[in-house]
Amino acid sequence: MASTLSVRHQLALTTLAAACLFAGCALKHPGKSFKQAMGHPPTLALQVNVASDANVDSVVPFDVVVIQNKGLLKQISQLDAATWFGVKGRCNYRGGPKAKVQFYSWELVPGQSFRLDVPVTADTKAVYGFADYSTPGDHRISLASSGSEFVDMGQDGVHTLTTVPVPKATVPPAPEKQKVCPDD
Repeated sequence: MASTLSVRHQLALTTLAAACLFAGCALKHPGKSFKQAMGHPPTLALQVNVASDANVDSVVPFDVVVIQNKGLLKQISQLDAATWFGVKGRCNYRGGPKAKVQFYSWELVPGQSFRLDVPVTADTKAVYGFADYSTPGDHRISLASSGSEFVDMGQDGVHTLTTVPVPKATVPPAPEKQKVCPDD
């Protein structure tokens, strides 16, 4: 009987120690969720629906840009998609994990839906999406900096829809494009 109490006592102490560890982690990082405190970065979940006639029935290059710097926010928020995807665009903002701008690239096929999970940070100032349509227009959208959002890519351009939870299992994740700049 003494060994049973000892095992129960050890289990109770282990549980108490784990609770203190998690509570200390939450106190050290009060603005973070449990997942963030445990090393899992927060994400912005996007469900992207691409119309069958989007971009004249051609693949739509799509970048999501996460900005952590107010000066860069002002610059990037004034760009249109043609400039972003051009020579003076996205590759000039690249700078590795310590950069104040991160961008993620996909090539989306008309007539399909995709789930895009974009890492964001607590110091994110804004998130933008750029769709490289062959027709004139800004083709730039402002996105939420956390949570989830629906993105509609229609024949004439890209639009955001009402922010609602994006279910994980309904659409497949889109593979991120790896080589987007000439020196990648």
